[in-house]
Amino acid sequence: MDPAQIRFIMESEAMRRAMEPVDLIRRLKEIEHEAYTNTEVGIKQVPKQTAAVDLSKKLKDRAMNDANNQKALEEWRKRKVERARQREIEKNSTITSLL
Repeated sequence: MDPAQIRFIMESEAMRRAMEPVDLIRRLKEIEHEAYTNTEVGIKQVPKQTAAVDLSKKLKDRAMNDANNQKALEEWRKRKVERARQREIEKNSTITSLL
């Protein structure tokens, strides 16, 4: 592979990582942790089912009211749109420089 191909691969990987919704993933892990730590003692269900039900309830309850989730989602969406716009600009400038 030549250096240009390696650079292209590295840039592609960096863009893929940049598009991951890190804030949302972190928030989901926090909710999962809360679900596991707040399980009721009297429930005799399978732990995975209990956690899934608790997580589902928490997501439904908080999805519309949790300002942090809404803010994180909006910020992630804005970053994603901005990155897409930047890629389009870079793509267009690359095409015009080749002509």
